[in-house]
Amino acid sequence: MKLPLILTKRLLLNPYAIGWGIAFMYFWIAMGAFIESSSVPKSRAVYYTAGWYGVIVLLSTSTFATSIAIMIYYQSGGLSFLTRFSKLTPKYYLLSLYFVMIVTTIIVSALMAVGVISFFSYHFGETIEPKNWGLFILDMILSGIFYLPLALLLEELTVVTSRKLSSAISFIPLVFAYLFGFSYLNINLGNVVYYSPFISIQVIGMQSFFSKPIPLNYSDVHGPTLNVDYSIISVVVWSIVLSVASMLLFRRLYYKSLEEGRIL
Repeated sequence: MKLPLILTKRLLLNPYAIGWGIAFMYFWIAMGAFIESSSVPKSRAVYYTAGWYGVIVLLSTSTFATSIAIMIYYQSGGLSFLTRFSKLTPKYYLLSLYFVMIVTTIIVSALMAVGVISFFSYHFGETIEPKNWGLFILDMILSGIFYLPLALLLEELTVVTSRKLSSAISFIPLVFAYLFGFSYLNINLGNVVYYSPFISIQVIGMQSFFSKPIPLNYSDVHGPTLNVDYSIISVVVWSIVLSVASMLLFRRLYYKSLEEGRIL
């Protein structure tokens, strides 16, 4: 358990991840609770809060996914040697990364939940919290299970192609989180919700605030309702596909000097 604990500590204490993934997200939470909510009636308070939690947790966890991708980038240079000539096995390394990402996303999601619940409850003058805590925690776990193979696969691609691409590729999870997260809040996407793992993570988190199914699309409250089972299946399937792809590519890793990533 030594390697997973070391990596978890390193990721959670990363100043960039803390700044962008926690501090900056609390700025967004405050904006949503005290400024953007000025025209929101009390009858929509819970739905509005759930929508903000969904996008905030998506953005925050994607920031830490970007951080772990950058961490993998610096480790990948010598992985091919370590897995061949040391006691470190590919299986142990990959399981360690899964442990790190799941623990990290649970902690970060919990911190985001504290901020959203306290800020929005204070603003609307009522206690707003998840109705389904089991689904709430499941969403945290699914988020970690999805983001890790995505981050790992992206960094593996930079190693087998060009390390110069890392500075752009590492931020793909964060870019997609912003793209899909705010698109869902402003555009009627229909059944696309079930095909996007990012939106699926977002709506599962939202659904945890209600005991009845929420609308499939945030802006269409009178339209079809969400089938949360489909969203869970979507995240699981995407996670399995990405995990298989990243594990296959992991076996093809070979030594590449970090100097190759320097852009002159």
